[in-house]
Amino acid sequence: MHLGKNETVPNREIIGIFDIEKATESSATKDFLKRMQSEMKQINLSSDLPRAFVLSDGEYTDRVYFTSLSASALKGREKVF
Repeated sequence: MHLGKNETVPNREIIGIFDIEKATESSATKDFLKRMQSEMKQINLSSDLPRAFVLSDGEYTDRVYFTSLSASALKGREKVF
């Protein structure tokens, strides 16, 4: 799936796609994102305020990708293989 700024993640590695406003209402989500930041596992693909984030679990590590694309736009890019 193309996430923006020439970054793609295989669909099989995507755990979830989250609207940033709704997801960050939870303190547990905020704590998780802070931990991912401290572990340098965040990748910002947004030149402005991000609208969504994608959680992936790759072969070597897990990552959080922040993107300017909306969660609904990203979900529309999913393809079933």
